Amino acid sequence: MNFINVENLSKNFGQFQALNDVSFSVKAGGSLAIIGPNGSGKTTLVRCLLGLLNASEGTANIAGQPYDAGHPCTVGYLPEERGNFQRDTPLDVLRLFGKLRGLTHHDASSQAYEYLDDVGLAPHARSPIQTLSNGQQQKIHLGITFVGNPDLLVLDEPTRGFDPVNQAIFKTYLERHLLRGATLILVTNQMHEVEELTNNVLFLRKGKQHFAGEVEEAKQKLGGRRTALSYTGVLPPHASEWNVEMPENGTLLLDSRHGIDSANQLLGRLLNSGVKVTDFSTRLSSLDEIFVGVYGDSAQLGSLN
Repeated sequence: MNFINVENLSKNFGQFQALNDVSFSVKAGGSLAIIGPNGSGKTTLVRCLLGLLNASEGTANIAGQPYDAGHPCTVGYLPEERGNFQRDTPLDVLRLFGKLRGLTHHDASSQAYEYLDDVGLAPHARSPIQTLSNGQQQKIHLGITFVGNPDLLVLDEPTRGFDPVNQAIFKTYLERHLLRGATLILVTNQMHEVEELTNNVLFLRKGKQHFAGEVEEAKQKLGGRRTALSYTGVLPPHASEWNVEMPENGTLLLDSRHGIDSANQLLGRLLNSGVKVTDFSTRLSSLDEIFVGVYGDSAQLGSLN
């Protein structure tokens, strides 16, 4: 069954329409990535879903009803703008949020210690948060989100400021929660996170829904297949007229709009030019390539995103 249902959701701020007729659903235990550049409506959508903003039109339900403080399901929310209890300790803060999500003092303490140990912060359990580095404080933010095993995780740019090691730690910890059945809403423009952590994706463009569906469906519909040819040698002077991408020396890319006949024609041109073709393969467009294709033609700037 669907755990999240958003239907015809719109949000206006005066004359400015931040969201326009957005609809999607997420099954219980499922995952959705919301992507788009600044000003596309990502954070506004999340805030409407969590009851932090009132929608101008449409509905946003979690487990069949709008979310508020008395909602029966628990939510772990990592907002875009972080805030910390600077003078408190990681242990105290994590324990507090665990108890707010229904844990006993003992269980909240146990989960807090376990998390701090998992992410390498056990030695700092009783240190004031203000003495920790930015990366360490980010781990506390994530711990606040995870403690108490919430039914729904809503993570807005969760790995911002993380190095590759800490990104791997975060991914491992998040996957544990997904395996136990948590539902995930991930707001990110890191396409590798979308591919690794979610099954569905929502593209927002200037507040409108550009695409909603499975990640593989997005690759098919928004990108299609791409033919890659690797070669050695020097291309002829007229190669710039072949209407292909040349991302790096020794590689040519041709998308599915040109068809297999065009790919064979390009192969023939290379061979006839005395260029040696070393590899010829096809693949689906990557999400990075799709992102550039969807949003690369215009810069979207704004304080509301």
